[in-house]
Amino acid sequence: MPVRRGHVAPQNTFLGIIIKKFEGQNKKFIIANARVQNCAIIYCNDGFCEMTGFSRADVMQRPCTCDFLHGEFTNRHAIAQVAQALMGSEERKVEITYHRKDGSDFLCNTHIIPVKNEEGMVMMFILNFDYILEEDSRPFNQIKSSLLGSTSDSHLNRYSTINKIPLITLNFSEANNDKKCPSPASSEKTIIAPKVKDRTHNVTDKVTQVLSLGADVLPEYKLQTPRMDKLTILHYSPFKAVWDWLILLLVIYTAIFTPYSAAFLLNDLEEQKRRECGYSCSPLNVVDLMVDIMFIVDILINFRTTYVNLNEEVVSHPAKIAIHYFKGWFLIDMVAAIPFDLLIFGSGSDETTTLIGLLKTARLLRLVRVARKLDRYSEYGAAVLMLLMCIFALIAHWLACIWYAIGNVEKPYLEHKIGWLDNLGVSIGKRYNYSDPSSGPSIKDKYVTALYFTFSSLTSVGFGNVSPNTNSEKIFSICVMLIGSLMYASIFGNVSAIIQRLYSGTARYHLQMLRVKEFIRFHQIPNPLRQRLEEYFQHAWNYTNGIDMNMVLKGFPECLQADICLHLNASLLQGCKAFQGATKGCLRALAMRFKTTHSPPGDTLVHCGDVLTALYFLSRGSIEILKDDIVVAILGKNDIFGEMIHLYAKPGKANADVRALSYCDLHTIHREEILEVLDMYPEFADYFLSNLELTFNLRDESATFPLLAQHLPLGYLPSSKCLQV
Repeated sequence: MPVRRGHVAPQNTFLGIIIKKFEGQNKKFIIANARVQNCAIIYCNDGFCEMTGFSRADVMQRPCTCDFLHGEFTNRHAIAQVAQALMGSEERKVEITYHRKDGSDFLCNTHIIPVKNEEGMVMMFILNFDYILEEDSRPFNQIKSSLLGSTSDSHLNRYSTINKIPLITLNFSEANNDKKCPSPASSEKTIIAPKVKDRTHNVTDKVTQVLSLGADVLPEYKLQTPRMDKLTILHYSPFKAVWDWLILLLVIYTAIFTPYSAAFLLNDLEEQKRRECGYSCSPLNVVDLMVDIMFIVDILINFRTTYVNLNEEVVSHPAKIAIHYFKGWFLIDMVAAIPFDLLIFGSGSDETTTLIGLLKTARLLRLVRVARKLDRYSEYGAAVLMLLMCIFALIAHWLACIWYAIGNVEKPYLEHKIGWLDNLGVSIGKRYNYSDPSSGPSIKDKYVTALYFTFSSLTSVGFGNVSPNTNSEKIFSICVMLIGSLMYASIFGNVSAIIQRLYSGTARYHLQMLRVKEFIRFHQIPNPLRQRLEEYFQHAWNYTNGIDMNMVLKGFPECLQADICLHLNASLLQGCKAFQGATKGCLRALAMRFKTTHSPPGDTLVHCGDVLTALYFLSRGSIEILKDDIVVAILGKNDIFGEMIHLYAKPGKANADVRALSYCDLHTIHREEILEVLDMYPEFADYFLSNLELTFNLRDESATFPLLAQHLPLGYLPSSKCLQV
């Protein structure tokens, strides 16, 4: 399968960064769009809801002046200060008393923070709310320093630069400041943020301090690709691909020459010459040193190479990359890169020579790295067959080196010269003269004969012209024949079965991908839409591993399907207030009708003008709702959008676009199906309809439809509040 690149397209990250930072610090805040009427609230976090007692559905689309929090103890001068701050372009702190939903009052410090684009125009307001405690009398400079973990304002100056991160793509329209939008009855003015032209910095120091954001996460309003450190290398970049092939060639060289050098060369006359003239006399030693240096450089490169995490996000932070590498392949790479022969060079003893030969085999650990990269080429049958043949030959090469090492170690201690090396010398006319170390067969003769013996033993041919004579040689030959029978049966006898069994998923992937490409070619789909189709298919395949969940469910009886669906939708049915009054049978009926959809970033879920045929429950990710390319709401986990389907006889039309900001999981249920369940369980209908709270109502109220009458459950009479249009 192709290398996973992760989601690296330009995307909305500003809101995600703000929300993550604030949630981690237990803050209470709201975000308002400065380019819409009355600076409507488009997001509020759970801390704000707990602080005020209002649900997110109660707060969304309200003016950010927070009129719904005003009460008898709210000071008029403080209200005017908040309104003035929202009409300006500078941040301000206002001490004000608000009232919760239950009527209780609380004193808080409201920090109004305007966030501007690169042109200096205010695009958003962030309002942060902090309880004021009696003992909290520290000066503001000390508080703002503590937000960043510093006691000096000098440490905060570095946070005033904003061009640090890839941020927002919110399509705010350029509102005309001269036009006045009609204000609702509860507000005196329509707040439209003015355009500031003489501003030198888009975000001030106090914004940075309040957000507690480091230099790498400061907000900037423009579309750009994710920024990374200059020394960071993308894991799918051309340089990394070329480097991986180079390391692969070096690993293959290591797998071949390291056992050969340890067995044939270290105990030869060349070893004595190397000791006399130095380490650099042998070209092979120089090559080994260069290979070790390249492996060390590869370790450093791995410390700067991005990776894809479990959320399919490209991680480019150096510290996270280092931690990921330490937990993974660092130890194996480090041991394989240590130049043992150079570290203990010059000792000159036979024991040291044997030790060098054993330690050099540690380089073979690099083969583990090769194995993890071979799966991307596994869909090619010819490549798999060639790979199996190469593995067979490599194992035969290793066994040949061991076969020679056994004969060479035993040769001086044999009373009767019956070892295979002595027999080889007799058969080719190059007898060993133990008074002359240079006598006997050459290295070429010994290696070719050893390789010939291992190949004939592994393939169970065994001509017998090279045969084991000593006990050690016979034991080794038995092991070779056992290994050969296993390899012969598992590789050569079942090549087709191995390919079909191990790579059936890959074959299905390429078959489906071929169908997608044929569909694109036949219908001549243009390139932007073509790229979206291919990326969505690849992500959906990685997400589900090519399994059609609906087809899997259809293979089970209906009672088991209901139990499975109940488990798959358990978090929704248990977490949503509207479903808490349902019986187990009702929950099973609902679970059977829910459909789960997965959407990538940038995918439009609902277009303006689409017929609202379903109710949407967001279980993962975040989405934005846009009217005329203006963001009017940001929805997150456990939010509900659609229309109050029980109030109308016919489905309405959407008044806005709904677009995914990140990878989203949505549970959808069609209006006919939920009305069918309400009709089957009338005792649940009243509870559901009175407790269903839409975070955002997508219905276009300008189009009038008759209210729902005939589709309501028998005996259910909705309250007057529910019937209001």
